Amino acid sequence: MERTTNVYKFHQYGGPEVLKLESIPLSEPRANEVLVRVQAMSLNRADLLWMANSYIEVPELPSRIGYEIAGIVEAVGEDVTEFKVGDRVSSIPAFSISDYANFGETAILPARGLMKTPEPFNSAKGASFAFSYFTGYFALLELGKLQPYQTVLITAATSTTGLAAIAIAKKIGAKIIATTRTSKKRDVLLNAGADYAIATEEEDLVARVMAITNGQGADVVYDAVAGGLSDKLVQATKVQGHWIVYGLLDTENLGAFPWLTMFVKTVNFYLYKVFDFTGNRHLNLPGDEAAFTRAKAFIAAGLAKRSLRDCDLFIAIGTSGTVSPASSFVRSADYAGARTILINLEPMEPKNPYFKEEYLGCAEEIVPLLFGEM
Repeated sequence: MERTTNVYKFHQYGGPEVLKLESIPLSEPRANEVLVRVQAMSLNRADLLWMANSYIEVPELPSRIGYEIAGIVEAVGEDVTEFKVGDRVSSIPAFSISDYANFGETAILPARGLMKTPEPFNSAKGASFAFSYFTGYFALLELGKLQPYQTVLITAATSTTGLAAIAIAKKIGAKIIATTRTSKKRDVLLNAGADYAIATEEEDLVARVMAITNGQGADVVYDAVAGGLSDKLVQATKVQGHWIVYGLLDTENLGAFPWLTMFVKTVNFYLYKVFDFTGNRHLNLPGDEAAFTRAKAFIAAGLAKRSLRDCDLFIAIGTSGTVSPASSFVRSADYAGARTILINLEPMEPKNPYFKEEYLGCAEEIVPLLFGEM
């Protein structure tokens, strides 16, 4: 009898409401691949863009979805030496979603797209750290060459990626200036390890940064916003500093590019994505294996020793054929560091106390767990 597995697919572009759970034949891993029994899945913004056909890759309908999962190794293909059956593993952003979308009961992934789940982590956290930490590591330490005595300015810092960047900068001993739009989330940033927090809609960003840095500016700017904030960010950057743009949240003002200010200050500018270092064949990016190896070692050691802060709020829902994570994802945007986590349970029992205890993150406000129809 043919073995099957349930996976998430979408047959039209849209939001999370287009996801359907469908049964497909269960494949065996090929050479350099690993079969994982998925325990948790983390829906991130890349997944939303993928579903909406607004991502850097184009989905071919019907399409699977998913980058970030955690689970248990069920089988390994030929030439896989770093993992064995029974290992707890987490996916890392080192593959194309066109080739290896992975949300479902099981997932087949390339071995280089996995790492062992950090020992302190449950499966929910194991499914939700990789994108944020790898993105931050390459930007701050490989591109920006951030040093312990230097200052980093992090925009949209209450996002999971922003909080991960704070953790990375804190670990190496850099001075951290973090921004948020309003002072509502200032304490979140300070509690996460930022030395200073600036509310960009309430304060003069350039004046504050210059005051903090004795008129020098930030050595590295790690920016998810761009757009209308760009000129102020370049003004707040040190001469010959680094402005690293990894997101374009202000899509309405993308034409506002500070050419003259950059020219005057000789700012090093990077449009960056994590695949520049991890590789992606559909984007013709070979990656940088040496930097990738350094990143895995830094992140694994930091999380295992808890020298990298791991504090997220998890809004969890169970998986079923009718559940939609849409409302949960939208709601998570109101909370600093929030992630939408889909949990596979065997047997699926929403009142299981182990489930409730296992999947609450460490945030000041815990949103009640949300369950779909089980």
